[in-house]
Amino acid sequence: MKGEKILKLDATDKKLLNLLQRNSKQSYADLAERLEISSSGAHKRTKRLAEEGVIKRFVAVVDPLKAGKRIKALIGVSTKPGRCGDVRPRLIERPDVLEVHETAGEHDLSIKLITKDTQTLNKLIHEIDRIPGVDSTRTSIVLKTEKETTAIKL
Repeated sequence: MKGEKILKLDATDKKLLNLLQRNSKQSYADLAERLEISSSGAHKRTKRLAEEGVIKRFVAVVDPLKAGKRIKALIGVSTKPGRCGDVRPRLIERPDVLEVHETAGEHDLSIKLITKDTQTLNKLIHEIDRIPGVDSTRTSIVLKTEKETTAIKL
């Protein structure tokens, strides 16, 4: 992003980040052993990377099927001229919406959402269509996910 400070990450920082992306619950002792540094060194590096915003947060990744969420959809949202900024926050606030992206191409916004069933999806699509400033939507239902990750290879 414009104006974002890019931090210099050394090889140990990158290895630490790769390990944490696979399992953020590893103890500092386990991380230290894999990184060949002290436990306090692993703790200090992790803390620094979090304070500098390289690590945004630590989360649990929930299996949507086991949580009763069976339908994943990708929705392209076209907005009326000059209204994208009005629509975007209304999509962001929706709990079923996992991602909101401003895009160049066929649609102004692309969203990913997950919900329990097609009836709920249908209701959500109609609600999105009624947001002031939305011109049209195009929905694709995900049949099978081959790869989905938040991990960034460093």
